[in-house]
Amino acid sequence: MKQVFLWLIAGVILGGCSSSAVISELEEDKVVIQATYPNRAQVRAEADRGCAFHGRAAVPISNRCIDEHCIRKSFLFACERRADDSGHRSSPWLGVSVDDVTDHLYADPPGSSEVVISRIYADGPARQAGLRVGDIIESFNGLTVRNSMMLVALKNDIEIGEQMVFGIRRGKDALSVIMTAEQRR
Repeated sequence: MKQVFLWLIAGVILGGCSSSAVISELEEDKVVIQATYPNRAQVRAEADRGCAFHGRAAVPISNRCIDEHCIRKSFLFACERRADDSGHRSSPWLGVSVDDVTDHLYADPPGSSEVVISRIYADGPARQAGLRVGDIIESFNGLTVRNSMMLVALKNDIEIGEQMVFGIRRGKDALSVIMTAEQRR
């Protein structure tokens, strides 16, 4: 029932039966994405966004058809375990959720994709550094950020305690924001 309700809400928000991929179930150790005519990048971006909510990265596990013509699919991703759970190095937590938005108001060039901050967590390093919802992440440690998956990969290469430099565009202003990578609390 929870999955159906989330799917209906997401469908209404995202415009009905579009080809969007949406999170239909989210737990600390897994995320399920439902999509119509899925595009791999959309599905992966939603999974990464879902796992990032728990400070983790998404690992694809399986997919299955949820209608007889396989127009709608359900994708299961595991959220990578933290270092304290499995002995692997924990990736830093930024305290933000981001989305890939095409044709953002200030997109340069117009129509291009932007990585936009969609949520700031109250207890996270991003809030302490002064980032805001709506800020566009243009670069990370001097490298141009083209999409949210790239940002997650770059962030995962950083050690806890290291400083990161974000190139941010806020409206028409360009900013440089320094943040220290923290472990999820």
